[in-house]
Amino acid sequence: MKPYLAFSVFLALLISSFAAGIDSLLRTERRAQQDVDHALSLTLRQCSADRIDADTIRVYRSLITCAAVRDTAYLSVAVTDDDRRQQPTLKAKTGLTFSRLWSLSDQRASSVLASLAALWLAGSLWWMRRQQQVLPLPTMQLGLLCYDENRQRFTAGGEDVHFTPMQQTLMELFWQAPDHLLMQQDICDRLWPKKPDASATLYTLIRRLKPTLDQVAGVNVECDRGRSYRLTAK
Repeated sequence: MKPYLAFSVFLALLISSFAAGIDSLLRTERRAQQDVDHALSLTLRQCSADRIDADTIRVYRSLITCAAVRDTAYLSVAVTDDDRRQQPTLKAKTGLTFSRLWSLSDQRASSVLASLAALWLAGSLWWMRRQQQVLPLPTMQLGLLCYDENRQRFTAGGEDVHFTPMQQTLMELFWQAPDHLLMQQDICDRLWPKKPDASATLYTLIRRLKPTLDQVAGVNVECDRGRSYRLTAK
């Protein structure tokens, strides 16, 4: 999965969670306002609208159905111009803070979407990390010769090149060296560390390796007066 696609799904879930939460919050606010407006309407039928006293407040709050809103609701007086005369009007207020509204709203859908977003993000990060671990390592090429570091095998034209164990070790040393250049003494020290003079053995190894590289992979082994060896493409 592409990183941008995983992030797009995560972002869509996160936005959906936020939208669901805000929608539930607004619906709760509307229901609370409708509750206090209805309570005020009933209060005005029972009490005088000319003044607000303790009895008016008591009746108003008793008619509010939601206990949480009942504790915070209040009445206010708004002055409006009616035919150039100022007319006082009672307004019902819920008195609910944002945090209180949030606690009263149903946030289950928002929580589920937020949890899915978190799980998707965690799963996507795990998957991408796992994919990075199993991705094939970069392959260098010389002539037709390539080295597959995952399989630790040399190939030419898509086919495995079969070396003896000693040839394989020598080829890996060449492959890891800058410009595929190795000093003769370094090769001897790596391949035959306990042998005082392994130059003749190395010469034989190189002589037997050359035909395979030349015929199968299009690669030469150049020798610099017995001091160094280097792989080059034909």
